[in-house]
Amino acid sequence: MKSGINKFGQTAFLALTLIGVFAGLTPAQPSGDFPVPASFQVEGVPRIKNDDVKHLFYEPSAIKSNLIWDVDRKARKLLVTDEKTAVYSVEAPLKKPSLLVEGRSPNTLRVSPTSSLIAFNNDKDDADNYALFLWDGKDLRKLSNFTGKDDSVDSFIWARDGKSIYYTHNDYEAKVTKLCQHDLNRSTCFQVDLKGLWNVIDVDRGNILLKYWKSASNQNIFNYSIKSGALSPLSESGNSTKAFFASGKALILNEDSPECGGKSCLLSFDLRNNRKKIVSLQNVRGHLGDIKPSPDGKRILVQEAFDGIDTLWVGKIKNERIKPETTNFLDGSYVVWNTRWLSDSEVVFTIENIARPALIRSFDIRSKKTTNWTESSMPGVLAGKVRSPETIRWKSFDGKEISGYIVKPSKVERKTPVLIFIHGGPQVLDRPTFNSLDVRFAAFLGLSIIHTNIRGSRGFGSEFMDADNGPKREDAVRDISSLLDWIAKQPDLDPDNVIVRGESYGGFVALATGLKESSRIRAVIAEYPLVSIRNYLKQSWIDEFARNEYGDPNDEALMKKLDELSPLNSASRWKGTPLFLTRGKLDSRVPEGDVLGLKSQLREAGTDVWFIYATQAGHGVSGRFVTGAMYEFLKTHIGRKQK
Repeated sequence: MKSGINKFGQTAFLALTLIGVFAGLTPAQPSGDFPVPASFQVEGVPRIKNDDVKHLFYEPSAIKSNLIWDVDRKARKLLVTDEKTAVYSVEAPLKKPSLLVEGRSPNTLRVSPTSSLIAFNNDKDDADNYALFLWDGKDLRKLSNFTGKDDSVDSFIWARDGKSIYYTHNDYEAKVTKLCQHDLNRSTCFQVDLKGLWNVIDVDRGNILLKYWKSASNQNIFNYSIKSGALSPLSESGNSTKAFFASGKALILNEDSPECGGKSCLLSFDLRNNRKKIVSLQNVRGHLGDIKPSPDGKRILVQEAFDGIDTLWVGKIKNERIKPETTNFLDGSYVVWNTRWLSDSEVVFTIENIARPALIRSFDIRSKKTTNWTESSMPGVLAGKVRSPETIRWKSFDGKEISGYIVKPSKVERKTPVLIFIHGGPQVLDRPTFNSLDVRFAAFLGLSIIHTNIRGSRGFGSEFMDADNGPKREDAVRDISSLLDWIAKQPDLDPDNVIVRGESYGGFVALATGLKESSRIRAVIAEYPLVSIRNYLKQSWIDEFARNEYGDPNDEALMKKLDELSPLNSASRWKGTPLFLTRGKLDSRVPEGDVLGLKSQLREAGTDVWFIYATQAGHGVSGRFVTGAMYEFLKTHIGRKQK
């Protein structure tokens, strides 16, 4: 999806202007220097000696990591990630992945339930706008056809007979969605009025389940009858995050509705007689991350988390509750991704943790046997360099409990400097996954790294997710201020040596913290940041989802309040805190002029700004040079005498 979590909008790029701005910024590089890529243009970044950063890097193959895309039940094989940006096939446990589809990294991939045909969406041809493709094992065929300026296939599903694909054609310019069907020969769209952002999530017996995204905390489920053309609401209160068909009934995971008593429950709808029942989730005690029915609809796979660590168990729906058939079958502390049913009695899933890259396992419910389908590995230089992550909690200014986790070096002899990381979204949950950057910074700089889930993050209920909306945006920044108070009380952390880092929306909060807490932080790292909410909301694609999160762009009093959080056009309030800033030329989510304007204003005011402009990157700037430059920036400013 483009709005809210995954997209900040469309922005025009003035190439001729930028040629003038960046001409000559990356001169010929002396031997012995860490090379600046030809696609990077830098300002303010000092020459980096290769000898100073070469210890950070290793051969890509030194880290072995696999994530699952989907399962091919008919051929009994997995579709996974591997070394390249591509799709690989694993045809048996621990068999080497074989390249299947090269040069495409799907956003979503689904295998036909009756054959080995693969459908996926991908934005390689137009950043952030997903086209729909079909792969038959030999040829790749594009199924979608766009005529608008900002069209995207954000969701799709296979019919259960494998003869067609249902998908949503999202037009972000017109702010409407079309529901379409492709029979693998041609596409037709249904005559149903869908204003705003909709996703298709399941289809069965002539009924299609659709999700309407009003906001991240207000998602509603509708049923569309193919025969009658009627669009009927199944949930209009609370927040319905998941839905699926099982045994002829529609089941909806809902939270905060009166029907669920303000908690989470599973709503069961019999569409034949319009009867509704409540399925109790009394056996779910942690945060419910996912729930999936088996292909025959007789079992339910439940994924729940405790302090960011996942558990998996299988149950059956009996007497309006999920009765466990197994206990948690994970044999360690892991984060779980992309669960799938390999058969009616087997599940497959990806696991990882801070010290272990991702690998894929399966579990047989009948035999209780666990099988590794892939193995993970990491460079010896990184092994044993960090401790297991610790969950931390602190009280914010209003008494609200905020949480996160901290990664510490394995050997600590004195108070450690601290790097605070703020995720983007904001409706994202930061979990302790494998992070080689964390491991390297902890190992080679002695940093303790705190990952935060400030208000606005998902996973803590709708009220928490909405607690930063509109005029409450500054409260998220105050959560970081309260974290600085917490750090000051910890015996092993150095409160005089704190740097704040954020990506995307997290970059906005990091910049706002730089304004508010200049006396308590040494530097700010803002990677491809949202800089001005006012200017972001001016973009033509802005919809109800974005306005619910950030506010009404016509509310001038609110816009002025939000302007106060940004250093843009307020360079005099930025007290010289050093800034590491990145921007991708192809970024269609954040207005180009905001990032360039901030960079220029702060540099003119005398701030030490290290700026990287990536001409071939979108919303996300990475690579060896970014890692090396960030390492040198941190090394330079850890222990810097504050002004």
